[in-house]
Amino acid sequence: MKKYMITLLIVLAFFTNPSSSKAAEAQWDGAQVVKGQTGKMTFTKDVKVYKKNANGTYSSMTVKRNNYFRVYDIEKYDNKTFYWMSSGYRVQATDLVVFKKVPLNIRASLYDNPGYININGQASNLNYGTHYLKGFEYGSPSYDIVIGENLYYDYTYPSEGNIRGGYIDATDIRIAETIKRDEGLYKLTADTRHLRGPMAGGNAGGKYSKGTVFQSLGIEINGYIRMQELGTWGEDFIFTYIPVTLLQPVQAQEKRYIRYGVVGKGKKSKELKRFDEVMLLTEKNMTAWIEIDGETYYVPRKVLATIKPNESPVITTSFLPNDTLQQLVYTNGVYKKTTNNRFEVQSNNQFIDYHETEQTFNYEKDGIKYIFDKPVTEGSKVTRVENGMKNEGFVRAIHYTFTIPPITFNNVVETSYGEFFAPGYGYIDGYSSELRSYE
Repeated sequence: MKKYMITLLIVLAFFTNPSSSKAAEAQWDGAQVVKGQTGKMTFTKDVKVYKKNANGTYSSMTVKRNNYFRVYDIEKYDNKTFYWMSSGYRVQATDLVVFKKVPLNIRASLYDNPGYININGQASNLNYGTHYLKGFEYGSPSYDIVIGENLYYDYTYPSEGNIRGGYIDATDIRIAETIKRDEGLYKLTADTRHLRGPMAGGNAGGKYSKGTVFQSLGIEINGYIRMQELGTWGEDFIFTYIPVTLLQPVQAQEKRYIRYGVVGKGKKSKELKRFDEVMLLTEKNMTAWIEIDGETYYVPRKVLATIKPNESPVITTSFLPNDTLQQLVYTNGVYKKTTNNRFEVQSNNQFIDYHETEQTFNYEKDGIKYIFDKPVTEGSKVTRVENGMKNEGFVRAIHYTFTIPPITFNNVVETSYGEFFAPGYGYIDGYSSELRSYE
C-alpha cells in the first residue's frame, strides 16, 4: 500500500508542478546566470551598501572588494545609474563599481516567451516603458526586432509611413514573460491612467474612470494586460496597458434577440440570424458587445431586441425597378430609361437590366448580375455573377425600413455580399454606389 501511495504522490507532483520548458539558469562568463539577472558587479574596495525598509528605516551591509554580486534591475534617470542587488540593496554607479552586463540573448534564453520593455528613464526619444511588441496590429506601431548582445529594432508607425532602425543597449531592457490571455471584455475597478507601455511611470495619456470597459488583446506582460478601449462601430483603435489588479471580467447581463440578419465581428466573424438568442455584455454609443456560444462579438446596437422580433417580410412581387421610374441617379452616373427593363448612362458602358421569371428576380448593373430565388426571404439564395465567376450567396436580412437620408425605403433586402436592394428601385447601396434619385 505504501508503494502505491508513493507512486500517486509522484503523479500528483507532476501535474501540480509542471517543469518549465526553459532552464532556470545559463552559463556565461564563467558563472551561472539566473532568470531576471541583468548583469554582475564587483567592487574595487570594501564598501557599505544600503536598502530602504518598508517602515522607512534603512539597513546596511558591507561588501568586500572583488566579491561577485548579481544585478537584477537597473535604473537610469537624472544622468545617474543605479544597480539593484538581491534582497533590495541598491548601489549607484561610481568608480568603485565594476559592472558587466549579461548579453540580452543569454538573458532571453531563460524565458519561454520573452517580452522586451525599455527601462531607460533618461531623456531621449526612446520612451520609458515602451514595449517592443513584435508584429503588426492595426493602428499600432510595429517592431521588427533582432536579439543579440543588445536589441536591434526596425520601427513602423501607420500614420508616419516610415521605418526607423536602431540599437538599444541590453542594460536599457527589462525582460518579462509574455503570458497568453483570453480576449474577453474587462472593466476597471478603479481610476487609472492610459499607459503606452507595461510599466508604472511610463509614457501616459488621459485618465480612465472606474467602470470603463476594455477588450483584452490576448497578452499579459510585467503584470499588465494589453487592452483596446471599446470604441464605436468601426472607430477607435486606442491601445493601452492596464494593471491586472485593476481589472475584472465583464459578466453577461441579460438575454437579447437578434432583430434581423447581421455579421457579428470580433476575433472571428459569425453570421447571426433573426431570432438568435445572445447574451448582452455591454453597450457604448451605437455598438453592443454580445456573447454567443462562448465567443464575444460586436454588432450595431439597434440590431438587438429585448423581446422576440417580428417575422421577416417575404417579398413575392415588385422587387425590381417600377415602371414609373425614368432615371436612376447613382454616385457614378445618371442611368436613363431607354427601353422596357433597361437604363443606360449616355456615352459610357454603364447600364441596368432586369427581368422576372416564375422562379427568380434577375438584376444586372454594370456587368454584375444578381439572381434572387423566389420567394425572397431571409436565408434564400442569391447568385452573383461577375466576369464569368459565379458566387453563391444568400439574403442576410430584410429590413422593414432602411434609411438613406432623406428617404426611407421599405422591405429592403440586404445580401451576404453587403449590398442593399429596395423593391421598386433595385440596387440602392453598396461599394459607394449609393442611389441618389430622390435628390
